[in-house]
Amino acid sequence: MLKNMYYVYAVYLNNSFSKAAEELYISQPALSAAIKKVEDEIGLPIFDRSSNPVQLTAAGEYYIESIEKIMSIEKEMRSYFNNLLDNNRGTINIGGASFFCAYIFPTIVQELKVEYPDYTLNLMEANADDLMKCLRSGIVDIIIDVEKRDPKIFDSFVWAEEQILLAVPSFYEVNNILGKYRLTFEDVASGQYLSEKYPKVSLKEFEDENFLLLKKGNDMHTRSLKMCRKAGFTPKVSMYLDQLLTSYYIACNGKGITFVRAGVTRYLEETNKLFFYKIDDEHSYRNIMLYYKKSHPLSKACMDFIKFLNKKKPVGI
Repeated sequence: MLKNMYYVYAVYLNNSFSKAAEELYISQPALSAAIKKVEDEIGLPIFDRSSNPVQLTAAGEYYIESIEKIMSIEKEMRSYFNNLLDNNRGTINIGGASFFCAYIFPTIVQELKVEYPDYTLNLMEANADDLMKCLRSGIVDIIIDVEKRDPKIFDSFVWAEEQILLAVPSFYEVNNILGKYRLTFEDVASGQYLSEKYPKVSLKEFEDENFLLLKKGNDMHTRSLKMCRKAGFTPKVSMYLDQLLTSYYIACNGKGITFVRAGVTRYLEETNKLFFYKIDDEHSYRNIMLYYKKSHPLSKACMDFIKFLNKKKPVGI
């Protein structure tokens, strides 16, 4: 039945019995007999043979739609089993935003290879929505994310907590009146900013400035708006961007103020083009989560990777 199904699909694609037979390397009478067998089984003709080229009947259109659904399921099944096979061989497929793929995971991969020399870790860089699609489809086994995901579908654990700071071009006049709140790049990169001696500032102080925000659908976008509105204003947005690192560098060029994760300063070149501020709002803290599908059993390699990450929890990433 399945073999004959592909014969029907070949005729549909070629709009011709003779061309399909040539493509399939079988005789045209044999192909016609196979398709006639399918038509006898369903009790209806699939092709209108009176037209040239041959056309689908109403039953044929439904049959082709069904074939394509079956082919899609088969493709997904093959992908799942291929990924599972790779996992059993010690391959770990993990997805994350550009910041994690560029700065966090390369070091982790090196350390993982020392403890598990036979394991291979593949990194996929994507935005939050695409990461979730890849996790759902089985392209990746685990994603690192800051978004909240459906606990009915995904298992998760908190890997770290991070603080969100405001980055302001150093030549902006607003910095002159906020001296006691102002942080340098070194203050943040060294971790000194975590000390309570550095006070938090109200975002209200920046309501007249132009903001650089990440696009809608990103957790940082939602948090940024919540913090500004809680401070009593709607931010004036001069630009919406896809990636946090992009907004950071545009802020360095003096084009606006932006929200950044404090940990970015550990991996980038020191600059005097920005000052940083701790924000007086609970939304300036967020958890970094690892997610994996409940319905997709993790391989031993993936389980070992999760255990390894638990031992490597960073502080103020």
